[in-house]
Amino acid sequence: MFLRAAIVILTCLNLGAVAWWVAGSQPNRTLPPPPEAPQLRLVAELKPAAVAKPAAADGVCLRFGPFAGPAARTGAAESLAAIGVQATPFEDRSGAASGWDVFLPAQADHAAAVALVDKLKTAGVADVFVMNDGRNANRIALGRFSSEAGARRRVDELRAQGVAPVIEARGNGSKRIWLDARLPASIGQARVAAIAPSQALDCSHLQ
Repeated sequence: MFLRAAIVILTCLNLGAVAWWVAGSQPNRTLPPPPEAPQLRLVAELKPAAVAKPAAADGVCLRFGPFAGPAARTGAAESLAAIGVQATPFEDRSGAASGWDVFLPAQADHAAAVALVDKLKTAGVADVFVMNDGRNANRIALGRFSSEAGARRRVDELRAQGVAPVIEARGNGSKRIWLDARLPASIGQARVAAIAPSQALDCSHLQ
């Protein structure tokens, strides 16, 4: 009886040892993470974010002239209008500027100038009056400014009201007349040269 019990115990111990050896020889298995778990990635696997490309410049700004006279400037303005470009007449002096005036050209006579001023006031245009001095008699004054930027803002305001004024720089020296315009970037140099001589202009002047 004692011998049989000992045999049974030894057999059980051997079976346990075999089971332990078999279990230990199996490779460890790692359960995959659930689908919603965030995945770790090596730094080398991360692609750099695409760098946004700067927007293409919105056209090119030029100052055409100086023109020999108003007729030549009008012809250039018509050429620009034919390609969908609205130009701003600009006048200055060959010397340093002491200020800037915004105005409409002189009318045929005083009565016509007064009638135009009344029309502008009815349309909501403020700070407008007829000039009576000799050289600028019957000109429609729309503002006098100490900076060109202030004059440009006044021009933008008036254009929004349907008025197309002129900017003139006050100062000493001979008078020069120009046209300022923003043109499409796609326009060719030959086409620009055919309109009139021009020089680069800071686009901030046309804001």
